[in-house]
Amino acid sequence: MQVSSRQFEDLMRHTSAGRKRRHGLRKSLFGSSGAASDVGEVHGILRLEDLSSAEYVGVLGVGTARNCTKNESFTDEVCASPAAELRVVFDTGSSDLWVASDLCTLGPCAFPKRHRFNRSHSRTFHQAARPERFETEYGSGRLSGVLGFDDIFVGPFRVKSQSLGLISEESGDAFAAFPIDGIVGLAFSALSVKTSIVPLLDHLVQERAMPKPEFAFYLHKDPSKGGAVIWGGGAERLGLHNGEMMWFPIPEERYWSLSLQGFRLGGQEDVLDLLLPQKPKRGDGPVFFGQDRPKSAVLLVDSGTTFFTAPRRLFNKISEKVWPMNCDKIHTLPEFVFTVGTNLSNYSAVQEIRVPPSVYMIRNAFTGDCMPGIMNMEYGSHDRPFMILGEIFLRHYFSVFQKGAPGDSWLGLALAREGAEAEKKLLLAQQMTDSLSRT
Repeated sequence: MQVSSRQFEDLMRHTSAGRKRRHGLRKSLFGSSGAASDVGEVHGILRLEDLSSAEYVGVLGVGTARNCTKNESFTDEVCASPAAELRVVFDTGSSDLWVASDLCTLGPCAFPKRHRFNRSHSRTFHQAARPERFETEYGSGRLSGVLGFDDIFVGPFRVKSQSLGLISEESGDAFAAFPIDGIVGLAFSALSVKTSIVPLLDHLVQERAMPKPEFAFYLHKDPSKGGAVIWGGGAERLGLHNGEMMWFPIPEERYWSLSLQGFRLGGQEDVLDLLLPQKPKRGDGPVFFGQDRPKSAVLLVDSGTTFFTAPRRLFNKISEKVWPMNCDKIHTLPEFVFTVGTNLSNYSAVQEIRVPPSVYMIRNAFTGDCMPGIMNMEYGSHDRPFMILGEIFLRHYFSVFQKGAPGDSWLGLALAREGAEAEKKLLLAQQMTDSLSRT
């Protein structure tokens, strides 16, 4: 993987700053032929475009265009087309839906040539007489604005009267550097800043636009080729991965998080304890960890974060063993080995996710050298200790997100299939789902 000079500088700055169904493995059900029947339960595929090896964006339709003449021959569904098409990040690390709007007066969303949703151009937009204000803090910046409601088009789906944040103020380096018109949060509703808001994924299922609250990410190893979000279930049947899927239960339904029970650098001793808060020592004075000192950690799978992350003490330990070097020598570096729980009622049921240096080391397109694609990121006082698997990881691992009944959500991972064969299977599936959506 190569990164731009801006991304390389950002990474250097962070580096210096210091249950019933599945328990274990399940084999892929997809054959090698790519027959039409293998599309299975998939109901839509949305292609993603890479922005300078930093973020992936796809098209989201917002509102319903007014330039549609209705008569007895046309239904509302036939007339419908979006009032605006925006390039947004599909983010498994948040739950809110935000779009750049005509309300924006401050920040990158007000830049010339940026796309914005104009409320007056939509015949289905509505909001309260006194719109509710809210804001969301991201690792890359802050968004604030007011709550509105309108129809949303994502892939072949349309959902009516979806709640959305209309951005009026925007800040953050990522929003300034890249033409991002909004964020679609795909995490759990408990993570939303407004508990009354129904996330887009849940609303699609409630309105029967999509049969299951399931989606998958396939990102090409070569970022310039983009990737796709696969909607509606059955993604693991498309032949976009090699070997068996590893299935993991979600221990806390806020983020898409896995139960992290160990972390090693190659064959060395486990260093997970460095992820947990230090025990207070005599003379430290009062120390507060909410209710108790956290005794467990989680591993977040976050499509909205570029790199791997670790908090300071663990990050420093990794930096002792992994450092910038000539790309021809990265094979001498240790693997990242994550030990992850596969059964919430049986602590000893675990699976290892092994990440070789060819995955976590990134190439600077200008110098030709490689450096660790890992950032120092601290967790908040109310968070469980966490590490993040970001886009660098997802370019090598096919991921399936299955939201079930409370306590029964799962995340599947497998090595991604690469090259022309994978792209052929993806295009075939897209053609089939597109044709089905038109019937």
